[in-house]
Amino acid sequence: MVYRAPASRALLAILFSLSLLASPVSADGEKMFTPAGSSDVAISGEPIHVGDAVLVSILVHNQGSESGSVRLELTGSGGENLSVGTETEINPGSSREVIAEFTPSIAGLMDVNWEVTSDDGGVSSELKGTFELQVIESQSISLTFESTVWTLSDGLECDFTITLSEGKSRLIEVSISLLGSGESTIVQNFEILLNPGVRSLEASLGQPDITGISITVSAKGWGIANSPANLSWDNPVSPPVVSPSVSIGPYQPESPKPGDTISMDYTLANSGDSSTLPGTLSFISNSDGGMILAQIPVSAISAGGSSSGTISIGPWPDSRVVEAELIWSMAGSSAISPLSISSDMPTDTGLELPFDVMAAIYGAIVGFAVVLVGLIVLRAVSERTPSTESEDSVLRESRISMRQESSSEKIEVPCPSCQQRLKIPFSHSGMVKCPACNSQFHTSPPEETEKSQSNPPSQSGPEPATQSDTASSIATVVSSEDELPCPECQQMLRIPIDRRPVHSRCPACRTEFLAEVG
Repeated sequence: MVYRAPASRALLAILFSLSLLASPVSADGEKMFTPAGSSDVAISGEPIHVGDAVLVSILVHNQGSESGSVRLELTGSGGENLSVGTETEINPGSSREVIAEFTPSIAGLMDVNWEVTSDDGGVSSELKGTFELQVIESQSISLTFESTVWTLSDGLECDFTITLSEGKSRLIEVSISLLGSGESTIVQNFEILLNPGVRSLEASLGQPDITGISITVSAKGWGIANSPANLSWDNPVSPPVVSPSVSIGPYQPESPKPGDTISMDYTLANSGDSSTLPGTLSFISNSDGGMILAQIPVSAISAGGSSSGTISIGPWPDSRVVEAELIWSMAGSSAISPLSISSDMPTDTGLELPFDVMAAIYGAIVGFAVVLVGLIVLRAVSERTPSTESEDSVLRESRISMRQESSSEKIEVPCPSCQQRLKIPFSHSGMVKCPACNSQFHTSPPEETEKSQSNPPSQSGPEPATQSDTASSIATVVSSEDELPCPECQQMLRIPIDRRPVHSRCPACRTEFLAEVG
């Protein structure tokens, strides 16, 4: 009986200690982190492909009386460390999400161990576990050039498709570059969100001087199965070529009269590999200073195509032979067909001189002035008084007195053939030859004793006419094209730019003007 009391006391002490250990009551200042709700982690980003980031998270509650920090750690089935999340501080009585992130590098089914840890201790055993993750192979991208069309009207148009393999929608960046002269120039760069499947895209690139197109694709924030060398696609291109030609068909009337309108058939053809641009068909008379007699619009002609029609030309110019051209012009190209048409000129139109009448009149006036000045100079020289001889102080006879003395010894006789009056010595008897008509006749001294003194008629040269050259005001027409209007009648004339500035005359109204480039 003596030994029972101590035994019973020992038993009571053991039971009291167990009750204390089983009690969840925390002492003051103790920390205790437990799951706030479910004890399982949440996984974001599924389905997971190789190279994708996996986000693992769990909501943790601090039921202690002091703040503390926790973190989420991830390890593989072999114990290898996959990720250690950032420290997350939780206030007493609060709950916060604890996150860790990792990127799988191998496809297949993998086991991941997770655990919430704290340097402050007091973490519930419920904050750890294991989950399985199915990892799929990385998605790939392919690109196909569907069509590349280059025309003069629309420029270079490129249609292509991008294909994304099965999986999730992906953000990619597309860069379009132009290749030429050994260089690559990026002209377009944009981002698009691709869904699994085929996506059609197009690019308008204008009229570049290139030999090829290059398109490069890159992944934005995800792992792509393609190698870097397989993310760029090239496609060669060649610029469009047009080869226009114009041919002239029959026209009526074949010999038009001035003022008529003729109808001319034509055919336009394009033997190039691209459609032509819209342009104009013009009939230009080169014989009349580039006068445009007709002009009509022309639609685009497809590669290898042709177009025929009739153009009305008029009014026909007042020229005996019209040298003209039928010109098909468009941006960057043209075709010319020359022709010569003889006009039916009326017989009562009067004398047509082979030169410009006004030019002949001006030339005659200038020539008359030159001759007049020459006569005045010659007369002044011939009437000049000779100088005196200083040695014997004897004055020479003047030329006038010598002429009077000489004329007293000669007489004038008319030529019987041309009536030219000739001076011969007074006492001459015999044959005389006329220098004007080469006729010879006989003459003898007159019977009269007195010598007939016949003074030759003094020839006084006509007074030089003074001609005042009045500078007429000439109109100036400025144009940046080969065609410009007459300033008087507005007739369109063709004067090539490389010949300007040049003085021109309108064949219609004869107005002179200065054509300049402007």
